[in-house]
Amino acid sequence: MKRIVSLLLVLALMSGTLTALTSCGAPKDNGAEIHIYLGAQVFDFDPSDYYVSANAEQILSLVYEPLFSVNKRGKIKCAAAKKYDVDKDENKIVITLRESYWSDNLQVRAADFVYAWCNRIIDSTYPNPAAALFLDIVGVEDVLRGTGNISDVGIKATEMDQITITYKEGADYKRILRNLASVATAPVRQDIVEPAETYWSKSSPITNGAFKVSTYNRSTGVFELARNVGYHQDPTVKDYDNKVRPGLLYGNFKFEGNEVTLGYDDIKNKTIFIMADAPISEREAYEKKAEVADHTSTYTYVFNTGKALFADVNVRLALSLAIDRAKIAEAIVFGKAADGFIPDVSGGAKDAIISADSDMPAAKQYLAKADQAVVAANKSFTLLIDSDEQSAKIAEIVKAAWTELGFDVTVTVAEPVETEIDGMTVVDSGIQYAIKNASYGSADFDVIAVDWQMFCRDALPGLASLTSTLNGMGKEQIAGTPSNGKDPADPDYVAGVPDSSKQRSNITGWSDSKYDALVAEALAETNKKERAKKLAEAEEYLMEQMPVCPLVFNQSFAFVGSKIAKFKYDGHGNFILTNVKLRGYRKYLKPEDED
Repeated sequence: MKRIVSLLLVLALMSGTLTALTSCGAPKDNGAEIHIYLGAQVFDFDPSDYYVSANAEQILSLVYEPLFSVNKRGKIKCAAAKKYDVDKDENKIVITLRESYWSDNLQVRAADFVYAWCNRIIDSTYPNPAAALFLDIVGVEDVLRGTGNISDVGIKATEMDQITITYKEGADYKRILRNLASVATAPVRQDIVEPAETYWSKSSPITNGAFKVSTYNRSTGVFELARNVGYHQDPTVKDYDNKVRPGLLYGNFKFEGNEVTLGYDDIKNKTIFIMADAPISEREAYEKKAEVADHTSTYTYVFNTGKALFADVNVRLALSLAIDRAKIAEAIVFGKAADGFIPDVSGGAKDAIISADSDMPAAKQYLAKADQAVVAANKSFTLLIDSDEQSAKIAEIVKAAWTELGFDVTVTVAEPVETEIDGMTVVDSGIQYAIKNASYGSADFDVIAVDWQMFCRDALPGLASLTSTLNGMGKEQIAGTPSNGKDPADPDYVAGVPDSSKQRSNITGWSDSKYDALVAEALAETNKKERAKKLAEAEEYLMEQMPVCPLVFNQSFAFVGSKIAKFKYDGHGNFILTNVKLRGYRKYLKPEDED
């Protein structure tokens, strides 16, 4: 994978950037300073905008907190919420927030959640597939279909610390609570977002989680996540480490630049204590020593069905059948060969829809069914991937298979994209930039690799993201012709054509009325078993059409040093470091940090 600066440089930079916690008069020794090594660089700290990167979700889950959390068994636990009450007769959930504070010491309010949900996710102005998390709530489906208004959505801040949700008749309120455990549903502040909508989340945002981004040097990748003292308590408390044990997480991201050679020896030598990523060679050598959890995302190749070649289902199926998913999973060590689109994060068995093994004879048969003139004219195409070793390894395996099938594939790395906004340079992930353009109806790729986020443990949001009308992509505004401003009774009046809009498709450009109907039927079904059957039917049909080609069910993994205790994963496969303990941490403090 791409690396950053040398470890010595990282540590040298870190030693000069530590900022002691000033609120509540914390001592210089304010807890463990844990050195960690993470994956690909995070370009955007908007919690609802990470849906192309599993690594971004990991980081965002440290600095943001939604109302609830789920464990590996799917059990719901209050997080930013203090409690909830359900009125089954009125179909209402009343959620009361616990006292907790943003990283700038302002109290988290119910309105912050409502603003994030209604104005930033559900509102059709902002394309976001996370909108499907709210489909069980009154009014949301109408908004996504373009027939309803945000004001009619059953989400209200009824008190400063209270949110009232009105859900659909027959909906499972526990499913709603589990969906609200997705970090995509974490709050954001209107006063922070609206003055700088295009770049508020690009550097060191105001966050409500256990940690805050105190330092982030994008040119070197060095970052510091400091304890948010106001997490679940008044920030003026004396007991500053009561809710969050570590005082600081030192780390660095990987991206294009100088090389860094970190491996398992650095864990043994206590240079770092948690390595939440590793070169493939290190994974192979120390596989059995890793902490591993299934993640709620699928590494997926997305076909641009607006291109003639990928508009043909026979071509898409041929390309899928040629791939040896078992070989890919073995090559990257941590990951499971995808047997469908939706990962089974519960650990239970489900029927395989697609094969883990390559079937080249069947692939060639499907390709023979395609329009041969179109195939001949489009033998060459580009596969756009991220700049890491794992993506490159997967692309190498897939390219070999597609070459055997008769195609000429160019693998291109999506470099970061710089944009000048209000006199400042904003940097985006190249993959995320391409996907955002596609979400606005301008897909500029042939095939693109993404970590397709399912957002939660329920299959519906992931499947809904590929429908025509429930995908959360919003609507495309089409400007009309204004009138000449005169009174209609005036003989010189010229009538204008009013502005209109059209529903955007999902990012693949694929649209299928049968698939839309299957997902809609699953959404409307109130019986759990029948709903599960309908979702399985929708997933099976999706794989028969293959607008997206799932390759690997992602797994989170980390090598954890012997001095670390209480390292855990949540039910989405994100690591939890709130209560992580570094034994004998004072030995690893710099002299100036000690009392």
